[in-house]
Formats: sequence, structure tokens, C-alpha cells
Amino acid sequence: MAWLTFAATLCIFPTCSHGDIAFVSNWSTIEEYDLSSGKDLGVFTSGLNGADGLAFDAEGNLYAAMYGANTIMKFTSGGVGSLFASTGLSGPVGLAFDNSGNLYVANHDNNTIEEFTPGGIGSVFANTGLSRPMGLAFDSGGNLYAANYHNGASPDSWIEEITPSGVGSVFATTGLDNPSGLAFDSAGNLYAANFGAFTIERFTADGSGSLFADNGLRGPYGLAFDSTGNLYAPNWYYSNIEEFNSSGIGSVFASGLSNPYFIAIEVAEPSAWSLFGFGLTAFVAFLRSKALRVKLTEFRRGLHGLSSSKTMPPGPAQEPPATAL
Repeated sequence: MAWLTFAATLCIFPTCSHGDIAFVSNWSTIEEYDLSSGKDLGVFTSGLNGADGLAFDAEGNLYAAMYGANTIMKFTSGGVGSLFASTGLSGPVGLAFDNSGNLYVANHDNNTIEEFTPGGIGSVFANTGLSRPMGLAFDSGGNLYAANYHNGASPDSWIEEITPSGVGSVFATTGLDNPSGLAFDSAGNLYAANFGAFTIERFTADGSGSLFADNGLRGPYGLAFDSTGNLYAPNWYYSNIEEFNSSGIGSVFASGLSNPYFIAIEVAEPSAWSLFGFGLTAFVAFLRSKALRVKLTEFRRGLHGLSSSKTMPPGPAQEPPATAL
């Protein structure tokens, strides 16, 4: 049975699972990276017309806003693309899905947010309190946040919070300078990429802001967290991707891009081998427990066959816990 134990142990290590995969819009292409190994996986798809905002649906399809074509493209995991929507769009940038599978699109050029059903039918979700909207992000309560890039008045830049019914209000104004990408961490804090100030701001649930990072940034655009809590930010001017830990310490993750805009991360899922390993581990545990019961039964039979003046106590014999083996 040793080979079973070895096989089960072998397949539950992280090497048996796929790491987080990052997709970065690069205007005419979408680039792909393995975040666990740092490997550049190359071009996911090419021949695009102004690829900008990115978002995954629940089935793992990637959606991309085509700013230059006023369309939304849908890509399968294999990179096969099809037109998802083309109506009601004017300079589409940021994308975000709600929990019902509806896609929300920031129309940068006409100051609206469009909502599309899974079938691609669109309607205006919000058209007030917006000025050159860029990045979008949902909180855990279903409220949508929109980065207002530029207003030309006071406040010049702000983040708008919009309820599920479409009612908007100002969430934050301080520390913002041409905000673009937005992303929530697991604790519910909102992060905003300041394209104009070369910083990333962090906001608590009440809208209180503080500086998260200002090193290694020049024109940060999109933002996305991986499954371990690291934050990634494409640098438009530096043509690279910066990675930050939870303390705001950054380093260059990838370079050599041309026009990096937004980033979307496909969180790792257990591979078939990993699932097989867990199942095999359970099976081995079952065999061990069954073997234990057989041995105990044989032991009791042996006791009954012995000549002794002592009498076994009434009731079932107490079996030792499996952890004692």
C-alpha cells in the first residue's frame, strides 16, 4: 500500500495545480502570464482594435472592451473570439460583472455605464454623476464603483458609488488624480490607480483614503489582485507590470509590453491531477481504516479463543483512534 500513499502525497503538492493566469490588454493584443512561475505565456490573441478593459465571466470566458471599435469581444479559454456587443457603446473602457452574470461597461466618451445581459442585450444603467468613467469594480454588497477620470472642475477626479438600483453618490475625492483602474482586496478595501499622480490609493469602506504605493509607478492603469493578495498594475509609460505585496512593496513582474492598459486575473483552480490526488488520499485512508477494523476483529476473535479467568467487560470494545496509527 506504500505506492498508494506515495501517489496520493505526490499529487497534493502545488505543482499539481495551475497557477493564477494574468491577461493584459496591450491595445492590439492581449498578453498572457503565469503569475506563479512568472513565465510569459505569449500572445493570447492579436489583431485587436484598441483592447482596453478586461473581465472574466463565471464560465471563464474573457471579455475585452475595444475602445477603438466601440465593441465588446468575448474570448473562449482557447482564444477564439466573437462579437458580444456593439450597441450603446462610445469609447468603452472598464468592465465588471455582477453576481447575476450581467456585464457593466464604462462608456468613457459619453459619460454613461451600460448594462448587458448574458445574451448581449444592453441598456443604460447610469448616466448621472459620471465624467470620463474608466475602471469599474463591484463590492460584496453589489454596489458598483466607477473611477471618474477627469471633470475639468472641482472635484476634477472622484470615485462614484452606484447602488444596484442605479442611484449614485460620491464615494471618495481625496488623493485622486485621473483615477483609472479599481480593485477590491479580500478585506473590502478599494484600490485606485492614479494615472496622473503615479500612485495607488487605498480606501476603506467609509471612503477614507491613504497612499498605498508610489514607487515604481508611471501611469498606472488597471489593477487586479491574485489569489494570494498581491496587487498587479500595468504601467503605461514604463510599458511593464508592477507587482505589490500587501505592504505596498513593489517590484517589476514583466516588461517589454507596448501599451499595457487593464489586467484581469484568472484565479487558479485545482487541476485534474490535484483532484485525483485528494480522492486517492481519501481512498487510502479508507483502506487503512478498513484494515484496522479487520485487525481488531481478528484480535477480538483471538481473545475469545484464549483460556482465561478474566471476563471481557460488557459492551463493545473501545477502538483506538485512527490518528494513533
